[in-house]
Amino acid sequence: MQIFWNILISWGPMLLLIGVWVFFMRRVCGMRQERQEYMVQVKKYLTEHLAETQRINQNLDRIANALEHRQA
Repeated sequence: MQIFWNILISWGPMLLLIGVWVFFMRRVCGMRQERQEYMVQVKKYLTEHLAETQRINQNLDRIANALEHRQA
């Protein structure tokens, strides 16, 4: 029994460090997954926003052309 406690005391800190390292590595991988999902959502939003801005600019150009033709 004494040998078991000696082994546990000598290897305990190393096993604890390995356990903490594994915990943080899993957490980082989870954060990376969340970041990828967030970036997909941002890309989708920006694409939709760009399309809407282009549509608004086309409408404004049509209005400006109609007003120019009305004044001429």
